[in-house]
Amino acid sequence: MTCPTSPSYLQEGDIMKAKPKHFIPRPEGSGNVGQHPVIVLTCPDAQGYVLVAPMSHNHPEGTPTTSASRYGLPVDPIKGESQVNIGHPKVIHQDNLRANKPHASMSYQDYLSLKSDICE
Repeated sequence: MTCPTSPSYLQEGDIMKAKPKHFIPRPEGSGNVGQHPVIVLTCPDAQGYVLVAPMSHNHPEGTPTTSASRYGLPVDPIKGESQVNIGHPKVIHQDNLRANKPHASMSYQDYLSLKSDICE
């Protein structure tokens, strides 16, 4: 799952943080939205762009989602179950991704399960 041409911190299945305003194309109303967790789905292309699956407790209406726990991801004891966007992946440049501290990543089996559920 290691991406051979990416920075050493970026691997498929990693859970990173990103601001939705950095998605391409930029979603409407994303200007003041803070960082949200995203799951890295692909290694960066030649220009450094990756596909990610955003996670949130409040996705825009009509977004196809499923429970994060389905993929072995923890449930926040305060906010509750997060939802993973399984619609079309979002495009973002690797420079706009921030690592979680401590590092967080899905198991390979859970990553493959998510990839098969994504509506590409």
